[in-house]
Amino acid sequence: MKKCGFIRNKVVECIVKTSVEKATLIPHTNVTHGIDDLNEIGHAWMVQSQQHPNMKYKVPLPFTKYVCCTCEWALRGNLCKHQVAIFLTCTNFTKKYIIQYCGTWYGFDHGGFTTMFTDPTYQ
Repeated sequence: MKKCGFIRNKVVECIVKTSVEKATLIPHTNVTHGIDDLNEIGHAWMVQSQQHPNMKYKVPLPFTKYVCCTCEWALRGNLCKHQVAIFLTCTNFTKKYIIQYCGTWYGFDHGGFTTMFTDPTYQ
C-alpha cells in the first residue's frame, strides 16, 4: 500500500489507462455541451465519434456518480474514453489524477469520479 492510500488493481488500472490514453486522442472540439432533448433533466454532453463523424455519444450527468455513456463499452459498466474526454476538456484534472482515482481500489471504493471533484487535496 502506498503512503497516500492508493492500492493498485492492475486489471482496472489497465482499463482506465487505456480509456485515458484513447481520450487524449479525441479533439476538444469533439466534446460539446448542449440541449439535445428538451424533456431531459439536465443537459447531456456529447462526444463526436472519430470513426463515424455523423455519430455522437451522449454522456448525461458527467459530473455525478451516475455518469454513463451511450457507447457499448460504457453500457457494459466500464469507464469509457468519452467520459474521460469530458473531464480532460472541462477540468484541470491530469491523466495521472484520473488514473489514480479510477484505476485503484481506493478510488473506486471512495467514489471514483465523484470524489475527484470533492477531494480537498486536489483543489
